[in-house]
Amino acid sequence: MWVRDGRALYRDAFRRGYALPAFNIASLEMAQACVRAAERLGAPVILQTYREEIRRVAPRVFAAMVQALAEGASVPVLLHLDHGEDWGDIFLALRAGYGSVMWDAQGQGEEAVEAVRAHAPLVHAMGAALEVAVEPFAGQAVSDPGLVAALIQAGADVVAVAVGSKHGEESRLDLGLLRRIAQEAKGPLALHGGSGIHAGDLREALAMGVVKVNVGTALYRTLRSLLGRGYDHHRTFYRQVEEELERVAQEYIRRTQAEGRA
Repeated sequence: MWVRDGRALYRDAFRRGYALPAFNIASLEMAQACVRAAERLGAPVILQTYREEIRRVAPRVFAAMVQALAEGASVPVLLHLDHGEDWGDIFLALRAGYGSVMWDAQGQGEEAVEAVRAHAPLVHAMGAALEVAVEPFAGQAVSDPGLVAALIQAGADVVAVAVGSKHGEESRLDLGLLRRIAQEAKGPLALHGGSGIHAGDLREALAMGVVKVNVGTALYRTLRSLLGRGYDHHRTFYRQVEEELERVAQEYIRRTQAEGRA
């Protein structure tokens, strides 16, 4: 099922206490593997493209591909832009048919609140959801509960929080900070660096309003492990890629407790 507007999915996850696994994809094989995993486990799923991908391939191409897969699927499939740096890229993706977009406002702090207040109505008028982040997901930067709350009040549908998870690394969450953020923000939150978050920490985070967990490294690491092997045919390679990526996707669907939520 093609989800044109991500807001209803985020609200459902927030209400029911699970997270949507958000898989970074860059090809048909990656997209098919994640959709098949979602169908096998009866889970709603997000497929997302990095900002670099829509500079490599036009966003309308990704949108057409994912929509075609989604319309043949029995579970909700949402297409999301990950780490959109500027509003030009974001609105390009929205015009192509993306149902959710992220504005990466690293370093802008309080200034991001006014920008969200100005742009969120436009994103919503185009029938889509807006995710915002103001900190990087590495090092010692952490989210301020008051700022997270202000971003939600300004119109962000989801705020990605920096509470210890790191892109491409194993990590532990600061659950105390996450709890304070949840109590003050009272709205949907996202975690980046989901491939390496400690499984026990993630289970606790789901009870604190986390509705979206990004998974990229686990998929790309698996893909790289298959490159360079000897294959008798390109179709053999593609088939093995999809089988291995589907296995990984199923693991993270279970970790986010999305299984059976479609």
